[in-house]
Amino acid sequence: MTNDLYQIQERLEQEARTLTINRFDKDLIKKKERADESSTYYGSSLMRRCIESIVEGIQEVYQDADNGQAGRRSSAITMMQLFKPEVLAFFTAKVVMDRISKKSMLQDMAINVGQYLEDELRLQSFEEQKPYLLISIQKNKETTRARKRQEIIAAYNRYCEEWVSWSKDEKTHLGTKLIYIFQERTGYIELIMKKKERTNKTFYNVIATEKVLNFIEKNKGAASLMQPIFQPMVVPPMDWKSPWSGGYLTHYTPRLPIMKTSNRNYLKELENLGEELNDVYDAVNTIQKTPWSINKFVLETFKTVHDRGIAVGNLPPQEDLPKPPSPLSFDRDSKTLSDEEKKQFKAWKRKATKIYDENIRMGSKRNLTSQVRYVAEKFSHFESIFFVHTMDFRGRLYPAASGLSPQGNDLSKGLLQFADGKPLGTNEAACELAIHGANCFGYDKASMQERVDWVIENERRILQVAHDPMEDLWWAKEADSPWCFLAFCKEWEGYNLFGYDHVNYIPVCKDGSCSGLQHFSAALKDNEGASQVNLLSCDKPADIYQTVIDKAIVRVEADAKGGENREIAQAWLDFGMSRGTSKRAVMTRVYGSTLFSARSFVQEYITDTDLKRVQADRSYVSVLHEREFDAAIYLAKYIWEAINDTVVAAKTGMDWLQSCARELAKDNLPITWTTVDGLPIMQNYPDMKKRRVKTKFGDKLIYMTIQEAIKNKLDTRRQGNGISPNWVHANDSCHLRMTVNLSKFNGVTHFAMIHDSFGCHAADVEMLGACLRETFIQLYVENDPLQKFKDEGEALIGRELPDLPEKGDFDVTQVRNSEFFFA
Repeated sequence: MTNDLYQIQERLEQEARTLTINRFDKDLIKKKERADESSTYYGSSLMRRCIESIVEGIQEVYQDADNGQAGRRSSAITMMQLFKPEVLAFFTAKVVMDRISKKSMLQDMAINVGQYLEDELRLQSFEEQKPYLLISIQKNKETTRARKRQEIIAAYNRYCEEWVSWSKDEKTHLGTKLIYIFQERTGYIELIMKKKERTNKTFYNVIATEKVLNFIEKNKGAASLMQPIFQPMVVPPMDWKSPWSGGYLTHYTPRLPIMKTSNRNYLKELENLGEELNDVYDAVNTIQKTPWSINKFVLETFKTVHDRGIAVGNLPPQEDLPKPPSPLSFDRDSKTLSDEEKKQFKAWKRKATKIYDENIRMGSKRNLTSQVRYVAEKFSHFESIFFVHTMDFRGRLYPAASGLSPQGNDLSKGLLQFADGKPLGTNEAACELAIHGANCFGYDKASMQERVDWVIENERRILQVAHDPMEDLWWAKEADSPWCFLAFCKEWEGYNLFGYDHVNYIPVCKDGSCSGLQHFSAALKDNEGASQVNLLSCDKPADIYQTVIDKAIVRVEADAKGGENREIAQAWLDFGMSRGTSKRAVMTRVYGSTLFSARSFVQEYITDTDLKRVQADRSYVSVLHEREFDAAIYLAKYIWEAINDTVVAAKTGMDWLQSCARELAKDNLPITWTTVDGLPIMQNYPDMKKRRVKTKFGDKLIYMTIQEAIKNKLDTRRQGNGISPNWVHANDSCHLRMTVNLSKFNGVTHFAMIHDSFGCHAADVEMLGACLRETFIQLYVENDPLQKFKDEGEALIGRELPDLPEKGDFDVTQVRNSEFFFA
């Protein structure tokens, strides 16, 4: 059977390669059909190479014209001088490259270039005369590019000075001159003279040169595999023993490095470290050797819900949300609208735009859902499947497979279970299974005993779900993680039938409490921070998200009693605020987020909450309707103040790291440090030289940037902004790897690991919990990552870095007694 599986794995990798190439070819054909070859692998590459040469050619023409050598196309040069050379070069290259593999008539191509440039000139004039009107039209996401162009032209003709369109001859002369320059400076095209048989008139065709055709063909194979499709494996992945040795088995799958980085020298450095990285490799190998299987009970339920188009369990609805009817007929001239009608129209447009955005998001979710289903059905016939894992440059682990994976969304995680089960064996393990179920439902801010009691109290409904999940969709409508909770329901049924002999297959997970703040609090020995994120023993779990929003609510309630913010404050109290309102702002604070980010997170909370309420009740109208932005600004300010009142020492640590980063950046040195388990980390954000060609049409290639790293120069802003999150992620990934290795040494064999969420069989939770506490102590008591960072930085630049921030007296060993450290 083993040999058969290896043959199947070879076929799967060959199939994945074929799927990758077919997807690439399909996309390429579409781009050719819609004359969009400038966005292909060869089009964008050739454009980047040729823009500078075309600009130089145009500048030479300008100089000749200034010297009186314009020649017979002087009218074209006069028109050219209305534009910057970069704009002329861009549009000429775009028009030519969009049709580079086709035979096109020179005249048609020239007129197309001229039309682009006329539109650009008209837009410049429009922007000067009516900037706000232009912005309003461009923001309308519901129209196609062609339709938007028509709207802009119509609006220009209505509101601006009359535009005198260029004649066909003018466009032809201008475009032809530019295409000649393109030909001369790039060598990409040839002009072939032809004669029409009936009229004997001559014309020219534009075709790609042999050099360009060879380039396209030569690079097609490599380009087709640049975004490969990675699937689960049916045999264990190859072990990582070096940066290039692990993962998939055959040449059909592009070779993966263990770390995603474009710095080949860094990968060579990892290779040179050899056995010094054994602890790192061992952890990655252990995780990717964990055998998984598809949970058939969850799969069948999911297929039923999906096939019936029921929008529950966080599944997107099959149909788009209906666009609200416009209060005005489309034939109305905007000049005739009354002030009240203008107000109604603006309100409708905001609502329509919001629904349009949500429909796009739902479309993406539908695609992901279909992808997850396809992979789950495909691999449901195998007893075991495996997921290749690699790291990012901070050492964080990720499965290579997309869609269905142990780190996927709730549906993905619910569909996966360990291939090998393990009997519960003890009452403690049964309680851990119950606690996991309560956590999945969302009852996770109570004591552990209260979570177990919650499961017992709801046991009848849980067992009913296990018997017939479609009879009562309570699990799908009310659980925070419905598909993982569904998997738990079936497991709890097994426990009811077989007691401690029940064989447990689903991962039982323990999550850290705002792990970024946990790491800063431990590193800085901060008692206050430690108490907020469950490093200290307590009867009930501390909830920093609730703490922050409670502080913000106090401020809002004070405003609601009177003052200039009374109305918006009362609206927020009516709308409702929960820990979810502040969660993302708090989570990202230690990663360097800003007040602006907090405003964005609050606005997303408003939008998501409103959409859920609309789906439940189509007549729902939000009390924050038409004032979401102002409401988000208002509340974000109070959330930000509450965060800074609560997270004090961590802010000091962040500031210190940023000051070190700026000091190192002065010498144009990347920031390098080594984690406790020996993984070298390099933060290296080079300063980029950029040249951007702009147009007002919003074409995706307008954002084509010719950029290259400036030699020996780092982006000091990015170096400073990136160091806090990167330092935290390097430490939480180190903690994960250390925990895996110690747990494996103590008999744990199956792992479901997601950054700060650690999972295993229920029977192994007690051991995993002991190991993650001991490794955390090892990380911050037996070692000092901040001092290590300082020492390595000073050795790099040969001078002292700023003094370490003052530390408190928190005893990190107290996590041994903290029941809710990971809960």
